[in-house]
Amino acid sequence: MGLTITVLGSGGNSPIPTPTCRCHVCERARAEGVPEARHGNSLYLEELSAMVDAPEFVYENLEREDVDELDYIFVTHWHPDHTAGLRVVQSRPTSRMFSEADYGLIDSARENRPTLVTTRRVYERTCELYDGLRHFVEDVGFADTHFLDEDPLTVGETRIESIPYSLSGNADMDATAFLLEDPETTVLLATDDARYLDESELPDHVDLAVFECGYFPETPDGTPILTESDEAILAEELTHAEVMERVRRVDADRTLLTEIEHLYGRTHDDYRERGQSYEGVEFAYDGLTLSVPY
Repeated sequence: MGLTITVLGSGGNSPIPTPTCRCHVCERARAEGVPEARHGNSLYLEELSAMVDAPEFVYENLEREDVDELDYIFVTHWHPDHTAGLRVVQSRPTSRMFSEADYGLIDSARENRPTLVTTRRVYERTCELYDGLRHFVEDVGFADTHFLDEDPLTVGETRIESIPYSLSGNADMDATAFLLEDPETTVLLATDDARYLDESELPDHVDLAVFECGYFPETPDGTPILTESDEAILAEELTHAEVMERVRRVDADRTLLTEIEHLYGRTHDDYRERGQSYEGVEFAYDGLTLSVPY
């Protein structure tokens, strides 16, 4: 079967351009738009009608890519830049409400509703952050849930499993990667904050891996970006060098790097040039579409 994957957003905590910032990265993004401009980290899996994570700009990005089916929303972890757009579960066609007097808001909400796919712990942790999600799902019925730690999900020929891990290296498994397998394809999605992902849980062969980019402590010309205090705050974040070590260990046929933060100080051209020095590795950008197998 294979998968067609579109990058809805390739950025991180802050959009590029970032309001009030006049650095060369933001000014270029203002002038040129995509691919220099980036919204928060999110993917769309066409054959599954599934979105991976829901950052703040997800409505706009789904519109940009002309997505008209959303059956599943995979949630990797509870951080706001991956869940602040979960109100997208409210998105429904409403034309029937305008033409049928006995068909109302609740009827529309509960028809063709998407399913949130994650682990129970990630769902509960997300509800701790954003209690409105529990109201949308459990009270109103805007979405269903499927917890992969209790039962893998099968959509057509594709089986989706969870690889839970901790964001902080403790016993709280409050994040998850996703493993998607069909007769032709194995795809690993570990798109952000995956320092404590247990690589022994990964399959021996991966056709496509999607990892975070990892942070750069210096500009392309070698000027330090971060102070010692900054480095301490980012102690649990992976550097780009550490991500590339993981890329080599996992040895996927192809690797896509996303979660590209504003603070890295690099333009799309900078990433494209760097990617040319890597075999089988490329940096994501908003609107990129790729197919697996290739």
